[in-house]
Order: sequence, then C-alpha cells, then structure tokens
Amino acid sequence: MTSILTNNSAMTALQTLRSVGSSLAQTQAQVSSGLRVQVASDNAAYWSISTTMKSDNMAISAVTDALGLGAAKLDVAYAGTENVVDLLKEFKAKLVAASEEGVDRTKIQEELDQLNAQAESTVRSSGFSGVNWLNTSSPSHLQDISVLSEQLVTSFVRSASGSVSVKTAEVDLRRSSMLNTGGGGILQKDILDYYMPIGSMYSENFFHQAHEDHSFTGPVTFSASETATFDLIVDQSDLSPGDTYPIVVDRTVIDTALGTSDGIISNVAQLKLVLQQAFNDAGAGPFVTLNGTFAAPANRYAIESLETSPHQGSSIILDQLTGSFGKLGLDTSSQIDHDNMHPNAAMSFIQPFKVYLDATIEFDISINNAPVTTYTINRAVVDAALGSSDGMINSANDLKTIVDYLTPGIGLNVDVAGNQLAYRLDQTVHPGYGAKATPFTISTFRPDPPFTLRFDLAEIDVTSNTFTVDEYLEGIEHMLKEAISSASTLGALESRVAMQEDFAEKLMDSITKGVGRLVDADMNEASTRLKALQTQEQLAIQSLSIANSSAESVLTLFR
Repeated sequence: MTSILTNNSAMTALQTLRSVGSSLAQTQAQVSSGLRVQVASDNAAYWSISTTMKSDNMAISAVTDALGLGAAKLDVAYAGTENVVDLLKEFKAKLVAASEEGVDRTKIQEELDQLNAQAESTVRSSGFSGVNWLNTSSPSHLQDISVLSEQLVTSFVRSASGSVSVKTAEVDLRRSSMLNTGGGGILQKDILDYYMPIGSMYSENFFHQAHEDHSFTGPVTFSASETATFDLIVDQSDLSPGDTYPIVVDRTVIDTALGTSDGIISNVAQLKLVLQQAFNDAGAGPFVTLNGTFAAPANRYAIESLETSPHQGSSIILDQLTGSFGKLGLDTSSQIDHDNMHPNAAMSFIQPFKVYLDATIEFDISINNAPVTTYTINRAVVDAALGSSDGMINSANDLKTIVDYLTPGIGLNVDVAGNQLAYRLDQTVHPGYGAKATPFTISTFRPDPPFTLRFDLAEIDVTSNTFTVDEYLEGIEHMLKEAISSASTLGALESRVAMQEDFAEKLMDSITKGVGRLVDADMNEASTRLKALQTQEQLAIQSLSIANSSAESVLTLFR
C-alpha cells in the first residue's frame, strides 16, 4: 500500500541508515583511538578495571623513579663505605709497623694523620642529593638513641580487599654512620661508661658433707684423773639449731675403745677409735664418723657429718672445749673446716656503667641439673628494675635489684657485701646443705657488644702513651669489623633494590598487557568492519533514495 502521508519504506531505510551510521561512528572511533572500551558506557566493568590498573601503573612508575633515587643513595654510601674499609686496612698495617722496635713512630703518625684525613673526606663527600648516610647529624650519641633511619620506597601494593599501600625498606643509619655529630659512628668511640666492669666471677660447685680436720701428734697418755670434754654440735645451720652432744674422753673411754689398760693413744688410727667410742657414748655415733682427709698426712683425721640427722644443715662444730683436749689435736683451729657447703658464685662490681639501648648482658642459670635458662639484661630491664630512664647501674646493690627483677620465684639469693655479689640458692625454696644440696650453676655475665671502643679514629696517636699500639690495633679491628658489616648490609640492600627495579619494569609491562586485553581494539577486525559499514551506509543511502522516489511516482498519477 502506498500512502502520501506515511512513507513506510523511507522510514525503514532511514532507520537502517541511522543504525549503520551509529555502528560506523563507533567503529571509526575504535580505529582512530585503538580502543574498544573508551568510556564507561562501552563496558562498565572493563572500563573500571582498566582505569584502576592504569592508575596503579602510574604509581608503580613513580615507585620505579623512587627506586632509582634510592639506588643512587645506596651506590654512593656503599662506595664510601668500601673506601673506608680499604683505609682502615691501611691503618691497621701502619699500626703493625709501629709496634716494631726502633721504628720512627713520628713518621708513622704523619701517615696515620693523612689516612684519617682521607677517611673524613671520604665520609663527608659520600652524599647524593643532599643525603649522606655515612655522615649523620644526630645531636645524641648513636648508642643512646633507639631510631635513626631512612626509608627506601620499594613497592606499591594493592591487597585483595582493594586497599593500597607503599612498602619501604629501612636503612638503619646507626649502623651505616661513620661520623655523627653527637658521636657513636663507626669511626668514633662508644659511650665510655659502658664496658660492663664486672670481674672476678667464679662459681663453686664442689660440695659434700661437713667436716673438721685436725692433726694428732702422739703417742699421748691420759692419767686416771685426766679428762677432755667438749660439745659436738651436728648439722647446725640458718634453718636449724642442730643437735648438741656433750663428749667426754678419759682413761676409761680410751681403754674401752682400744682394749687396753694404760690410757695410751699411740697413733691417729687409735685416736679415731677413741673419739668414735666417745661419740657413741654420747649418742652422736649414728650422725658423725671419723675419716682421713683428702690429701692427708699420716697424722690427720676428720670429724664428718653423716647427714643422717633430721636437720637441714650439714655442719660439725666443736664448742666448750675443756681439760686435756689438746692431747687429742683439738687445741688449735681446724685445718679444714667445711660447714653447710652448697654451690655458689661470686663476682666483683668494679664501677658504675651504663647499658645503652642496643646492648645486652646475658647469663645462664641451671637449678637441680635442669636445662639452662638464659636471662637478658637490657636497657628496658635496667630502667624497669631501678625505676630509672638512663640505663645506669651505679652499684652492686643496683645489679642485685636487676637480677632479683629477672629471676623471681626461682629461689635465687643474691647477697651484697661492699662491691661483692654472692649468688646461692634460697634454702627455704631449695633446702639441703652438703651432699644433700641442690645442684646450682650460674654462668659468667656476657656483654654484647663484648668490646667497647675507647677512642675515635682521629684520636689515634702512636707517639703518646694514652693507649698501647695493641689497644689501637684492637680498636681498628673493631672499626673494620663494623665497617665491613655496614658494607654487607648496604650491598644486600643494593641487590634488593636492583631486583625490585627489574620486577617493577616487568610488572608494569604485564599490567599494560592485561589492560590491553580488556580495552584494546582488534584493528584487523575493526578495519574490516569499517569497510563493511561504509558499504552498508552507501546501500542504505540508496535504499532511502529509492523509498523517497516511490512517492514521486504517485504524483505522476495526478498530472
């Protein structure tokens, strides 16, 4: 049906032309931009992902730039540290030469001064963009501050939850600094009041039954009226009064013990029989015995506790000696007198010292053969125990307070007498003396660092007597060790930064590829489609022209 009011064919042709035109415009945009997803309306999900990842790629690019800057700082610091290591080696060689007899130390000192000047020049010039990790400016000594560091940007990270963060690596300038304004650099002395002045540490683990040693010079004769008396106190201690036995030695006791009738004691073997008889008569026999001594001459004898009494102690005490006790060898002090023996240790506190922030002092304790427990004294422990903030240990009593703070409840007693500290087990927690004592050991105190540098590199002077050449050598060896450690740390960071730079480049390439897969147009397909749409557009125009001409044919009917 043909209508002069509505040209359906023309409308259809026009719709086709519009559709083809829209597709053609979209394809032309893809061909010109190279993108099949340019705006969110093209594909909201892909557009969102690609936009986020492009922003991440920009951030990673910035991280790469930061890595380059960090790598430059590291390279300069490492080069400076390596040069200082070489200079310290030269310093060490010159000091060895200075130790030779007859050498002109003045000339050697001139060379050392030049090496020191070169070391200072190296340190002060090892900076990049105003940053020098070898020449720091902290006003405090580096051993007295907990943090002095710089951060190297290493990566940009987006988590699974979508949160983002920048990861960094810390460069501890306390370890890399050669010279610091407030002191403490590798080429500068340590805090001089820290070198743990604790000495004369010893432990005594030799313990056994109590005994008293005496010497007998015989023969001796007791007359019918002659008597020796004394009190024998067995196993007395700070936990127990022990038992007291009144001992009587007379002619009757002697003859009974020896089966004689003349009251003569000829030798130490007979004397032991006589005393044992007296002990038995007094009821002490089950608790004491008589033996020889450890390296005894022929005339020596020992009165020993059997530790069979109900008391905690292990002791032998002779008291209230009267009569002819001298004939028994009891007229002088005992040659060896061991009472209430137990494991113990002691040390001398020499002078006040400071535990600086990174320093530790360790010691080990074992009770009753248990595995060793290690205890650590550091700045936090010192300040917590003493209620201070400077890490100073000013006296033997301070050290006792710190040890008590670290070892509560284990049954350790620390006694102080002047500058002496004595360590033993608390008998109320671990009762038992002598052979019944609880085994106990405490180790020597171990400082870390174990060495204190007492002079700057610039203060070394082999022409003076301030320090010996050997002490200078020891100090240079310490500086060399610290410098090598710093170089190793910087080298490890260099390697990490180089690997991170390489990874960042690969990561950026991978992200770019991934985004391309989502939003890039297939140019082969797009160009082919463009050619087809251009052809369709021409056909649509022709179709519209034909549709419009149909109305003209109707008009001819009215002519």
